[in-house]
Amino acid sequence: MSCAVKTDQPLLMGLDFGSRFVKMAMTQDGRGFSYKKMDSLIFYRDYVQHTAAGVHFDWPRLKLPKPARLVVTGYGKHLFQGVLPTITEIRAHYQGACFQTKLRHFILLEIGGQDTKALYVKDGRVFDFLTNDKCAAGTGRYLENMARFLKMSWQEFTGTTAEPVTISNTCAIFGETELISHLLDGVPIARLAAGVNDSVSRRALQMIRRFPCPTLVFVGGVARNQAVVAGLRRSGRYTVLVPAQPQYNGALGCCLEALSEPNPTRSFASEEQE
Repeated sequence: MSCAVKTDQPLLMGLDFGSRFVKMAMTQDGRGFSYKKMDSLIFYRDYVQHTAAGVHFDWPRLKLPKPARLVVTGYGKHLFQGVLPTITEIRAHYQGACFQTKLRHFILLEIGGQDTKALYVKDGRVFDFLTNDKCAAGTGRYLENMARFLKMSWQEFTGTTAEPVTISNTCAIFGETELISHLLDGVPIARLAAGVNDSVSRRALQMIRRFPCPTLVFVGGVARNQAVVAGLRRSGRYTVLVPAQPQYNGALGCCLEALSEPNPTRSFASEEQE
């Protein structure tokens, strides 16, 4: 799913403003897609211009042609309401997951840097959804902090699954205190890392247990964490699928929205509940 940007063809783009990264999905023919991500702070600081006329992107500096159509979602979409088409993250991830998996009945779990979303999709429609954006525990930021605390590389941390110690306190603030307690009891670092990853899996499983479906589609940045994926599968309750582009799923959904019609609207039944 990659393509080179051709200067003689219009570019359609979806942009997902995440807490850690800004993700872009691009296409010119609706068949091949290319992807790009940038640190959110760097993107806002260096590539977004605030003028009297509004907020604009510095496309030349991004080394991209100005898109013919652009749809945005995520934490920064409010900056562009009234200027650019925006859709909710629920709609963006729903569209991206349906496109990537071709499924019509599944649970969609999205764990990003700062929050978690769960959608129940049946007959190709969103029947129900839950979001958790009140606590950073169980998110990518929490996992990054725990890996840093344990002095482990991200690759080592996300590949550690054996003999997970039980982590009962998944609070992002007090999680380190529990790890110190386990260290004082002589628990090996590897078991602590496995326990942290397993605690995120268990937290997610509790969130989606109300949805009656055995197929779980896992997207978001944390879907690249093999230890968390293994924890979801270890429950035995779900067939866990990770699409080819889990981190870009929301941006892809926005790109599909830009592809579907020149002037996307917010005509999505479930969005009224968000």
